[in-house]
Amino acid sequence: MINVSVNGEVKELETNLNVSQMIEALEYKVKGFAVAVNTTFVPIAKYDETIIKEGDTIDILAPVQGG
Repeated sequence: MINVSVNGEVKELETNLNVSQMIEALEYKVKGFAVAVNTTFVPIAKYDETIIKEGDTIDILAPVQGG
């Protein structure tokens, strides 16, 4: 198990999860969000090859509407 920060909260995850698996493990159901790992945006095409590591800081950002 590893500890990471997700949107400012410490979470415990299985080791060697990629971004897609992490989203599933966190049961994140909101659509249309973006993911950044250690302040670097991760494109959807890279979700399966981006491995989450101990101590990573992950931001899951939902779009904000406004005018």
